[in-house]
Amino acid sequence: MNSRALITMMALAIVLAALTGCSDNSNELQNVVCEVESINEGDPLISAAINAGGDGIAGNDDDFVPIDFVLVIFRARAGNTNVTIPDDGTYSSFIITSYDLLWTATDINAPATLTDFNITDGLIYAKVPIGDEAEVSVLVAPAEMKQEAWFQALINPSTPSFSASAQLIFKGHVSGTDHQVEVPAGLMVNFIGTVVN
Repeated sequence: MNSRALITMMALAIVLAALTGCSDNSNELQNVVCEVESINEGDPLISAAINAGGDGIAGNDDDFVPIDFVLVIFRARAGNTNVTIPDDGTYSSFIITSYDLLWTATDINAPATLTDFNITDGLIYAKVPIGDEAEVSVLVAPAEMKQEAWFQALINPSTPSFSASAQLIFKGHVSGTDHQVEVPAGLMVNFIGTVVN
């Protein structure tokens, strides 16, 4: 093969890689591919300003402010099924180390300040072995959010509830490397005033 043909083939490979979206932090290009199997068992999250407690009546002593976490289940698989990877060796698992949470309002009743509660590099940890799963609880609606005037206003039945989209971007790396990879996911959240146990 002459040098001109080789250069042409290399240029075509580069263009093809660019067109197919190949990038250094693509999850599918790693030795271990990590995926979100489920968030909150596939259900939207109901986030309430108060929980009316066991008696179901708001305004009594058993009321409390619920802090909202969701259960996230990850699953890992080998990027190449033709390669045998020993347990607990290099490239045998995917390590989740942090996450971003980005809010997007999905209706007109959502407050503009919802994005003040975006989270960048929130710390979590999960080791996801190849062919297995691991779970973490992710903080979605912290106590500070529940204290906001717009959230407290939801307790009044005349204040309309609203929904928002929580985009989650989990960050981590294949064991034995420090190359960060992103694993995207998402969750719908319905904000209401009162929930009953």
